[in-house]
Amino acid sequence: MSIDKFEKEQITKSVGKRIQECRQKAGLTQEQLSEISGISQKHISRIEQGYHDTHFTMIYKIAKALNVPIDTFAIDFEEDNSNIFLSTIKSDVENMSKKQLDMLRDSIETIKKYEF
Repeated sequence: MSIDKFEKEQITKSVGKRIQECRQKAGLTQEQLSEISGISQKHISRIEQGYHDTHFTMIYKIAKALNVPIDTFAIDFEEDNSNIFLSTIKSDVENMSKKQLDMLRDSIETIKKYEF
């Protein structure tokens, strides 16, 4: 399977965006992620901006530093992988009040009525 230049750029940008989202969700700056992962802040910045195609070892170090599964960064490429999605929202749901959980259940029931 061959990936053209445009698709490769889109994947690189998407992975960078997911890394940035996970870092921000963890409440870390690029500098803090740099210290934890051992990857320079400048390199992390360029990865998040989609300028660097990362090697597996970089992805591993970043995922480990952010305490997320490696496949979290590939969520955009998985059309139907609810386990990855659930792992990314788990902490949000765990911190919700009973009223918020009730609202979430109602929202889910409403969404399930629609077919896409």
